[in-house]
Amino acid sequence: MYARIHKSTGAPPDGAREAHTYRRLAADDELMVSLFDTREDAAADPTAEWYEVESDHPGAGSPAGVAAFLYFDGPISDEVHQAAERAHRERIAPAMRTQPGVSRALVLWQPQRRTALVVSTADSVESIEAGQRAVATMELLPGEDAALLPGPDRVELFWAVAS
Repeated sequence: MYARIHKSTGAPPDGAREAHTYRRLAADDELMVSLFDTREDAAADPTAEWYEVESDHPGAGSPAGVAAFLYFDGPISDEVHQAAERAHRERIAPAMRTQPGVSRALVLWQPQRRTALVVSTADSVESIEAGQRAVATMELLPGEDAALLPGPDRVELFWAVAS
């Protein structure tokens, strides 16, 4: 599966299997996250960013009211990328499945620029913050190296817009 992040036009793009619109908390601009079956469909808009969907994990099931976009600017080395994949798969995703208020986490990878984006949705800003605190205070797994897990370069918060 592939994702496209683009300015919202109000309507989902042709061929999208699903699309979600988010309005920035401190501004009026809106972004849409659209999911596609093929890279060609996701990359069809040259003004948008396309990503591979590395993982799509449900949370505790709360409806999405807010989204945190966690940007990992690149280029990300293979070693850091592999460490982040393991951390998310084995430690973070299992913990977020039971975190109150968290509804979903999409882990996106842009292979050409070697950047990553995590779109985490929850029922409230407080739930997003609680989830981020939970991740920040988790004990590392055996063999994990904190130096290979630098954390996001920036985080942006958005309201979920009803479709």
